[in-house]
This record gives sequence, structure tokens and C-alpha cells, in this order.
Amino acid sequence: MSGKMMRGLAAALGVIACGVFSVAPASATQVRVTVTNTAGAGGISLTPLYFGFHNGSVDLFDAGASASAGIEEIAETGSFATLRNERLAQQANSVGGAAFGTEQGAPGPIEPGETASFVVDLDAIANRFMFFASMLLPSNDTFIGVDDPTQFSLFDNLGNFLGPQSIDITGSFAYDAGTEVNDASTTGGAAFVQGRNIAEGGIENGLIASASSLSDFLGLTLANGTIFNGDIDFLSDPANFIFANIQIAEVPLPPAILLMGAGLAGLRFASKRKKLRAA
Repeated sequence: MSGKMMRGLAAALGVIACGVFSVAPASATQVRVTVTNTAGAGGISLTPLYFGFHNGSVDLFDAGASASAGIEEIAETGSFATLRNERLAQQANSVGGAAFGTEQGAPGPIEPGETASFVVDLDAIANRFMFFASMLLPSNDTFIGVDDPTQFSLFDNLGNFLGPQSIDITGSFAYDAGTEVNDASTTGGAAFVQGRNIAEGGIENGLIASASSLSDFLGLTLANGTIFNGDIDFLSDPANFIFANIQIAEVPLPPAILLMGAGLAGLRFASKRKKLRAA
């Protein structure tokens, strides 16, 4: 695992789940993002999901190409610090790029049955599209991510919010980063397995490809003390194998804001009537 920015799984699991968003104008739409790990007991866990909201120009990765340092890091350790810096640079150099910031969510990992949620202010133009990425646990360098930067749109081309969405993270979003040899042995460097040192993984020098099976990890004791015995058959029918679900919903304005808006409208109407009478 030499040649990467190694923070270790312990550091990765302490990272706060983050979203990426533009500096919000007064007309921003506030959106709640909720992620639920749908696996059963002893199933696959997720490191904190890294979310990006962008104008369509931010390409997270390309299947069939070499992994960037950021993809390597998130795929092997779950940390998205380097990946976020790569996206910052990419967005800053894009046409009409938006400024980036962070939004606090729930600490990971997101284990079977658990839910993480955060609220983010989005600009309809700068943050029209969404991507996500996370490491699958246990594994050496298996991750989920969005290859097509415009696959998930939250607003239409006129800036209208498209409404609530339910997105299943299926096996179609699962990839092998091609950066570390898949090895469940005691010296294989796999993450989230008791008795394993993730610094010991062997360098692979491969390309990003559809994920391979995690069957070699079945029966091993995970970092949370459970035995890994979950459903891992995401190869035979990837589109119907669901790791997790993402819910997107607009956060309603507080009643006080609505009442204030109604009051201002009433004042404007009263003022107009007074001017008409004076005329």
C-alpha cells in the first residue's frame, strides 16, 4: 500500500460523513439526504459516504482507467480527504464552477440497518447534480461510486427542484479500484477485519473495474465483533442487489418564515390599497 496517503481505517472511521455544496444564496433549496444501509445482520458495512453536489462537470472516476490518489484512498481506507481535494481542484477549474464547503452528517461506518442523515443548502445551477462514494467493508479496495457525473439530477434545466427521490445503491455502483490485491488472509491488508493490518496490502497496479466477489471474507470476525455472513452475491444480478438506499427530500420552511412571508405580502397589499385611496 505504499505510494498512497495512508491514514488507516481507524482514522477513516472517525471521519465525519460529508457533503459538498455551493455557498448558498438566499434562494437556495435546503435538502435532507438520508442514507440507510439495507443489509441484514453480519452484512456489508459502508464507510461514511462522500457526497458531491455540482454543475455536471465533476467526474469522480472512469471505469477502465487508473484510480486517482483520491479513489485509491477511499477504496482502501474509507477516507475521502484526498478525493475531496481533487474535486475541489476540478470544480475550481470548471466553467461556472461552484465554491465548495462541507456539511456535517453522521460518523461511520454505516453498519447494517443503520441510517445517516444531513441537511445541505443547494443552488439549482451550481449544485444540480449529485455523486457519492464510499468503501465497502470488509474489502481491500472495493468501493461504490457514480461513474456518470450527470446520472443523478436534483434540479431541472430551469432550476426547479425535481422533488423527493429514492435512490438504491445497487451492485451496479460497486467497483474494484485495481490498486490493491484482494486478499482475505491475515497478511492481506483487508479493512474492517479483526487481526488485519490495512498497511500490509499488496500493490496491484490494475484498472478500475466492476467489483469482484467478497466471498473470501465470509466467516471472518469483523471490527464490530460480528461474523461476516451477509449476502455478497452482487455479481450475478448487480442491478437488483441493493447495498443501501438514499432518500432526497426538500426541507420545508419553518412556519415562522411562512408567516413572515404572508405578513410581508399583507403589508404590501395594504400599502397598495392606501395609495389607491389617496389617488
